[in-house]
Amino acid sequence: MTSQTDISRMQEGEALFGFDELFYSRTDKRGVILAGNEVFRRVSGFEWDRLLGAPHKLVRHPDTPRGVFRILWSALGAGHPMGAYVKNRCANGDHYWVFAVLMPVEDGFLSVRLRPSTALFERIRDVYARISARDRSENTDPELSANELRAIAASEGFSSYTSYMAFALGQELAARDKKLGRPADPRTSRLIEMNKALEQVTQEQMKLLRSFEALQSIPNNMRIVASRLEPSGGPVSAISENYKASSMVISERLRSFVAGRDNLCDRVSRQAARALFLLGSNRVLSEMNANFAEADPVEGIDWDHERVLLQKLEENTRRATREAMEQAVSHADGLSRSSAEIRRQMLGLDTIRVLGRVECGRMRETSGGLSATIDQLDIFHDDIKKRLESIMRLSEEIGSAMNSFLRGDRV
Repeated sequence: MTSQTDISRMQEGEALFGFDELFYSRTDKRGVILAGNEVFRRVSGFEWDRLLGAPHKLVRHPDTPRGVFRILWSALGAGHPMGAYVKNRCANGDHYWVFAVLMPVEDGFLSVRLRPSTALFERIRDVYARISARDRSENTDPELSANELRAIAASEGFSSYTSYMAFALGQELAARDKKLGRPADPRTSRLIEMNKALEQVTQEQMKLLRSFEALQSIPNNMRIVASRLEPSGGPVSAISENYKASSMVISERLRSFVAGRDNLCDRVSRQAARALFLLGSNRVLSEMNANFAEADPVEGIDWDHERVLLQKLEENTRRATREAMEQAVSHADGLSRSSAEIRRQMLGLDTIRVLGRVECGRMRETSGGLSATIDQLDIFHDDIKKRLESIMRLSEEIGSAMNSFLRGDRV
């Protein structure tokens, strides 16, 4: 197979390997290497007698933050696949970068790794350099750097690290296709599109909560204004009390919708992110299986067993992708219905707001403070309704996109 290389962005001491090449390795549950392919041996520079039976950390480079492995082991230990950018070291001290797709298999873990080349990879490389330097100088707890990496994902609008890595995998696969002169893969393109919609849902969710929390102070402001404008128990006071009572009902509904552990938005995000990562992983596994069919066996490795295991994993991943998509579609439908219900409940608040505006007109010259308060309500109501409509639209897009995969049996 002809190696496709691009040395324009290589670092000093970086080992060359092709975009057309995939690394393969399998370990037991302790991380001891049980099998691998020739690409792994050649690029790492370790011979098979050094690799087989050795812990996978043999190729670990100190420039990969320990928090990366904390995230990986946490996901794999829970039975979930995960991806990560990893810097590895060679036997001669050189290094190489990979995007690793890791999956739990019977009695251990399996990894397929490709060469990264995106702008996201360049950013991650800088992040890793900063975090790993601190890890070494301060001997920090791996959970600290793991939390920092999760915070970076959240700051970029992703609901979870899985979603962030699904996005990364989609980007790397699309870039790899371009490097190899392949036509854009429709599954990868759709993966990227769905992940963007998922990211937007997360952003809208956060903005919606902020707007509604800001709204909660307005009934109190109305009561303060009312105490200056009318006797106790007057119409403005009654309006403010009715608004507060109605908004509290919506607030509770909204919190179960977008806040707290296992809320509906998170359920959509979690299942959609899992489906998207599995979708990309399935494509990588499919190519790895094709490579195995052409590769020469390695002495000391039961090649037939590895081939059967890979084929079984590809089938299982395809099935798991469908299941995750079905769950995501179900949650997305629920999310859309809940958004519509809260939108209808907001109409009740609109009626109370209009009554407040009527009182502003009745009070005329004395209603300046009340008018400003009602103006605030106008702004927040418009913003909340826009956020709800956006979440409805995006959840419908996610559900529709995943349904199209399911109907076409393309996963």
